[in-house]
Amino acid sequence: MKYVALPLAAFAWLSCTAQAFADIPALWSALENTPTVWQAGTGLDYSIGKYGAATDTTVLRVPAELHVQVDKLRLDLSVPYVSIRGPGTVVDGIVIGGSGPITTRSGLGDVTTGASWLLHEDSNSFPAVEVSGLVKLPTASTDIGTGKFDYTLSANVYHSFSPSVMLFGTVGYQWLTDFKTYKLKDGVMASLGMNYKASDRVSLGFTGAYREGYYDGLGPPETVSPYFLLNFATKWRLTGYGSFGFSSGSPRSGGGFRLMYNL
Repeated sequence: MKYVALPLAAFAWLSCTAQAFADIPALWSALENTPTVWQAGTGLDYSIGKYGAATDTTVLRVPAELHVQVDKLRLDLSVPYVSIRGPGTVVDGIVIGGSGPITTRSGLGDVTTGASWLLHEDSNSFPAVEVSGLVKLPTASTDIGTGKFDYTLSANVYHSFSPSVMLFGTVGYQWLTDFKTYKLKDGVMASLGMNYKASDRVSLGFTGAYREGYYDGLGPPETVSPYFLLNFATKWRLTGYGSFGFSSGSPRSGGGFRLMYNL
């Protein structure tokens, strides 16, 4: 059914886009008076695990990211450089271990684009609610990625219980496209975390994440990630994190950082 629904969705999107182009003068006039925030950044993600194989697969990602917030709408773009060593194959941020030889592959990874809309702002009576859609584009070579489109739809919720403590979580669904001989499973994904604002510059927290099993023989990815955020200058922010997995479908360990600049 998803292969039928996607062309219909594309047709609907094109119809809406045509109407939007017809209304560009009115839209542009409205946007001129709307606060817009641009962010650009880069970082590094590292992970290592066996993923059901006899030997480890290590994955290194160096993304170039761009984010723009226009009122309640946020648009995201990530273009990563990826280096993989081991028998594993990377599938939209997760890995299938494989039984082939240990090789090293590197190059442009799969580009991801996303859009989010804030349905409700955080208040004393109700938490903030945001809906997000993400598309993975098959820009990586076949020895780095799957060569297929993948899709994610999620709802993000967060609420501040005090000036220092905020809880946040995500519930979503991910559609993975089969490739080669790999039969991949769509599935529910969820996360839950807490952020503690130690000062105006420093925050500490953790996130626990779960995703239904994506491949036969591998357990559902389950990870816990402690992190910190440091606003070390007027327009600069540094985020660092670690990651620890608890199943054969998770990396054994990992970590990374993001350096973001408000344009």
